Amino acid sequence: MARRYVLLLVDGLGWDCLFDAQSNAPVLQGLAAERLQVGLPSTTATSLTSLVTGVPAGEHGIVGFSFRTRDSLVMNTMIWDDPQSPPEQVQPVPTWFERLRHQVRVCAVVPAIFADSGLTRAYLRGAELLGVANEKDWTSRVTGVAMAAAEHELTFVYERSLDHVAHIKGWHSSRWLATLAAIDRFVADLLDSLPANTCLLVTGDHGMVDVPKTHRVFIEDTPVLAADIDMIGGEARLRHLYTHDPASVAARWAAWLGSRAQVLPRAEALAWFGEQPPGEAVIDRIGDVVVAMQGDWAALTWGRPKEVSLVGMHGSSTAAECVVPLLKGES
Repeated sequence: MARRYVLLLVDGLGWDCLFDAQSNAPVLQGLAAERLQVGLPSTTATSLTSLVTGVPAGEHGIVGFSFRTRDSLVMNTMIWDDPQSPPEQVQPVPTWFERLRHQVRVCAVVPAIFADSGLTRAYLRGAELLGVANEKDWTSRVTGVAMAAAEHELTFVYERSLDHVAHIKGWHSSRWLATLAAIDRFVADLLDSLPANTCLLVTGDHGMVDVPKTHRVFIEDTPVLAADIDMIGGEARLRHLYTHDPASVAARWAAWLGSRAQVLPRAEALAWFGEQPPGEAVIDRIGDVVVAMQGDWAALTWGRPKEVSLVGMHGSSTAAECVVPLLKGES
């Protein structure tokens, strides 16, 4: 029986990515493994919040990478660029850290630059935060996590490099494989360094799809798609479209994209965000039309020019994006 638990969340660690024939991560691949299905959208902010609250996006309210928080604003959750939307109000569901902190000692080991971010306040409330100053110093990180685990019954660890490399280079790239190998060594060192009777759990928040340049649709450059759109949220693989004419927009997008996307008006798309109907505040964040790109297609907007440079993307409903591993090892 484990006396303490360490949960390592590797951003972008999908089941297909980890167990692809090219992947060489013997430690991770050798751990006891189960498949987990993440909710929609299959994106970091949503999945992290679901992980630590135990409820889907329709209940905790983080309905994507970006979504409408006020009539004239689509907020980016990763940088939380709407100061008038406090994280505690946008995401009011108590976290497991808040619920457990009076029974056990809990902490989160995260990059120091995120310690005071809005998203951190939304999903890590209740945990003692331990900042990592140098994410490339793997040896110090192992030592830090081991020390944290010795003093806490539950330790959450966030690792983001795999996701970053996949976005920039693609998950089939040699750089991605090298990053996976570094994380594999990190896990091996953790298993050797954690206190006795510690259970190490490793999982991901989403998988990844490499999107070729020939499969990129630019909304503003396609009149049939751009017509009647007031604001664009979400990300390139799952779009929230805010419009004064949802019926027409949904019909045009569905007809033009065909099998390249699932296009639903909000009323039909609500099931993607959980079994329970979202509350009034959350419903307004979900697009009047929601578009889940299929295969390796993406719908980009020039309103977020950084999207253009991405190779790996996620957010939609494919197995490559939604199935992640749950790996278990013990020190």
